[in-house]
Amino acid sequence: MAAQEKLIRITAFIYRKPGMSSEEFHHYWSEIHGPKMVDLSLRYGVVDYRQYHTTPETKELLNVATKAMGKECMAHDGTAETLVKDLGQYLHMNADPEYLEKMVPDEEAFMDRSRLEFTIGYEYGIISNGKFVTEHARKY
Repeated sequence: MAAQEKLIRITAFIYRKPGMSSEEFHHYWSEIHGPKMVDLSLRYGVVDYRQYHTTPETKELLNVATKAMGKECMAHDGTAETLVKDLGQYLHMNADPEYLEKMVPDEEAFMDRSRLEFTIGYEYGIISNGKFVTEHARKY
């Protein structure tokens, strides 16, 4: 399989705003906030943006498996994954007046920004499109 492009993945663990129901959070994040982020994200070179909705039902399904290992599902309500080629562009997007004036207040409408947690790393695929990846743009 051909080499994969070197991309940076920023992962955000998101907690809903106190007092907001799980249903309200997931609806707002997917149907209102997500579409609002599209133009700004594309302008700053975001290659891929995905939301992973961790509902009470999915947490319970995972807890069945993780309890056998003595663990529990992480407490956050969702995970946002953003793929970029250039971290600098992503950081500029987060400092853009449009982001600060429109997106931050929108985030505050549904998430607890004080609890946001992030990870960052380079994507290294092992299986892609149902096939074993044998070539990579980055070696470890």
